[in-house]
Amino acid sequence: FKVEAPSHTLYYATPIFFFAGILLLSPFLLACIIVLSLLAEWIKERLVNSNHLRNWYLQPFNMAMYTIAALCAHWSYLFLNPAADLYHTASAFVAVICAGIVYVVVNHVLLGLVLMLARGKSWRESAALDQENLFIELILVCVGYSVALVYTLSPWLIIPTLAPLALMYQALRIPQLKHEAHVDGKTGLLNARHFSQQSTAALERATRQAQPLAFVMADLDLLRAINNTYGHLAGDVVLAGIAETIRTTIRDGDLAGRFGGEEFALVLPNTNAQEARAVAEQIRLAVEAQRFVVTTNPTPIQVTMSLGVACFPAEATTMTELMAQADVAVYQAKSRGRNQVVCVADLPQALDPGHSPVLAPLGSDYPDPVTSTVPPSRPVVLSAEEPALAMVASLPAAPPDCQSTNLPISHGEATQSHMAHPLGLILVVSLVIGLGCIVTVIGWMVAVPPAVALVGLLMLLAVAAELLQVDLYGTGTISVSLAAIYAAALMTGIAGLSCVSAAAALGAAIVLARTSDRRPTAYKIAFNWAVHILAGAPTVVLFGALGIPLQIENLAILIVPTLLTILAYYAIETGLIATAIGFSIGIAPQIAWRERYQWLAQHYGLLGVMGLFLTMAYVGMGLGGLMVFWLPILAFRLAQRQYVERTAASIHELERMNRELRTANRSIHQLNEELFSGLASFFDARDPFTGEHSATVARYAADLAEELGLDSEQVCQARQAGYLHDIGKIAIPEAILYKPDKLTAEEYEQVKTHTTIGAELLLHTHGLRHLAPFVRQHHERWDGNGYPDGVSGTAIPLIARVLNVCDAVEAMASDRPYQRGKAVAEIIAELQRGAGTQFDPTIVQMFIRIAERKGPAYISNSAQRVQRAAQPCQTVVFELS
Repeated sequence: FKVEAPSHTLYYATPIFFFAGILLLSPFLLACIIVLSLLAEWIKERLVNSNHLRNWYLQPFNMAMYTIAALCAHWSYLFLNPAADLYHTASAFVAVICAGIVYVVVNHVLLGLVLMLARGKSWRESAALDQENLFIELILVCVGYSVALVYTLSPWLIIPTLAPLALMYQALRIPQLKHEAHVDGKTGLLNARHFSQQSTAALERATRQAQPLAFVMADLDLLRAINNTYGHLAGDVVLAGIAETIRTTIRDGDLAGRFGGEEFALVLPNTNAQEARAVAEQIRLAVEAQRFVVTTNPTPIQVTMSLGVACFPAEATTMTELMAQADVAVYQAKSRGRNQVVCVADLPQALDPGHSPVLAPLGSDYPDPVTSTVPPSRPVVLSAEEPALAMVASLPAAPPDCQSTNLPISHGEATQSHMAHPLGLILVVSLVIGLGCIVTVIGWMVAVPPAVALVGLLMLLAVAAELLQVDLYGTGTISVSLAAIYAAALMTGIAGLSCVSAAAALGAAIVLARTSDRRPTAYKIAFNWAVHILAGAPTVVLFGALGIPLQIENLAILIVPTLLTILAYYAIETGLIATAIGFSIGIAPQIAWRERYQWLAQHYGLLGVMGLFLTMAYVGMGLGGLMVFWLPILAFRLAQRQYVERTAASIHELERMNRELRTANRSIHQLNEELFSGLASFFDARDPFTGEHSATVARYAADLAEELGLDSEQVCQARQAGYLHDIGKIAIPEAILYKPDKLTAEEYEQVKTHTTIGAELLLHTHGLRHLAPFVRQHHERWDGNGYPDGVSGTAIPLIARVLNVCDAVEAMASDRPYQRGKAVAEIIAELQRGAGTQFDPTIVQMFIRIAERKGPAYISNSAQRVQRAAQPCQTVVFELS
């Protein structure tokens, strides 16, 4: 299992076992382990036909390098500690540390020398002595020391000792994940967001250095036709092939990215217009000459590409302007017949940023330009100042909603974004502190006082863990003090647990005071202390009742109670803190827990298991064993810090983009509502008697959808369908719509066509076609005697049945040329008579419930309101006789 960083640096876990062998084995066996493990890797790479270790001399060199470093470390260890005692003396510990440093330094120095001599790289370029690489290998060496110690007790303990490797593996993978987040998955080029950032930085460098820069927009011709003819898989093959052509054509230092669909973009630093045209023409010719073989077509596919070139500083001075100018040049290339390069300087118009030139007729790639003389709508090209909101999904995954994911509430202040409940918070905090005091008093009364040295050491470890806590992206902290607290519960009972918990709470308070201007209040410190006591109490009670010695021989028996008590610790601690946070900021405790602490289950599980092994190390080896087994926990904390530091930038960017996305969504939602309301008003304006008919139906429909328990998306659909349910009446002659007399059979049949006409109109609009079934069938009846399709019962879409009731209620309540509006009581009675025949009886019942709850004013005569609003003022003339 290897992790490959974007710089082709490879990370393995093998140094753990190599270093354990350094401490435990003879030189011959140590060399055998190194050679056999690297030989197995070599064979695997050959079997999978990998490019890794392709040259025959690479793996023999690695075998020699690791063996030399390991033997140097082995002899250093024996020189400083001839007895080969791993843990009993301070000199043994110093010998192990020195051996680890020798192993890491010799290994990296040998590698750096070879890279410098064989490949001409400097020490800096080789990164052999890079601080991060040395640090990672030192962590692995520490874990190897723990493995060697565990082996002296029981070889089976090696497996749980390696638990930190899970998080370390994820931490080491972050650079590769970050690299993948910057790259488009189909083409391997930079994605739109990262390309925008890099291109803006390139333009800033060009500005500072007074150098030219060219921007090239490239658009594949007729990709839609390829997808429709050969399938989307063929289109993907073409895109990947074109990306490879671009990659091999551009120079080192040039940037190439994909903006989605068939659009590509290039930034060419230190390139003038003539050079940029040559590069673009070279790409165009290479694409034209290429043939793409796909399984869905017996003959290769040939494609062409249109390119536009804009230059800095001649045509634009910002990246946004450069993109816009190159985009216009691409349109002109399309309009001139495709498969050509057009530079902005070639265009007859003066293309300043505020000018929209009139273009020649476009090809079939774009909408018909007859209705507009400006370029059709295109995907917006975003610069670094204009964040690409749609790119959220491409960022690396992180813990959900990392808002104050710290364990103790004193690590961060609650944001008053909801209505807080101070009385509830006071009651919760008081109750928790009171219960913690009661449990502590009882524990001290019934338990044997623990060993002072053990409790003191665990307190020091808990404080150190809190002082070394990891900041979670500026919104909270997390520490590994849980291992010390859980070990205290196992070894010292409530008495020792209370002391260690107090140390952890004070450590957290020190960190808060050191990193912020706020002084931690006494009740918060007491709350944290009490939470630790209550969470650890089940561990004390269960293990005390079982009476199983905490020795390595009983590991199999101890696993189940350990997991149960860790689960109880996790549930109690996070549940109490989430409850307090819920009352402090006015949200449901379960929501606070789910958003902040649900993802920490693995964290609790790993640290709880480590706490168990701390206990077994103390039982088997005393305080020295406890200190040595603290090393894997320290490695766990270091891995946490690396993970957080490497993902911090991505997390902050993700949070910023999510905030802007929420703002944009709110704006879009408001715009949609205004658009639908405006459309409905436009259609209804033809008839003064129906001026607010659609808006009223939409209001009724949304209320009914909420009463039926539909989700927010369906409620929105019901409201939108209410606005547009009569859109088809735009095709009905006004003489029929406004006729005050009874309609003839022919006229009635013509009116009935408004349902099918409206549905057909919506089907031709991509964003509204999902509303077409509701508009088509909103006059269907429950008994099947409606129109246009004559369907019945639940075969009618639910929202159409909702519209049927709402439309009828609004029609009955409002004045029409052929009738006066009915009273509310009459409308209710009519609904009840039609339930089961005209209307869905359940929906009728729901509507009546809403009307009764909201009062008589809920059902109103919209036509009267419109007529009153539209009635002109009358002038009264007094005439003297």
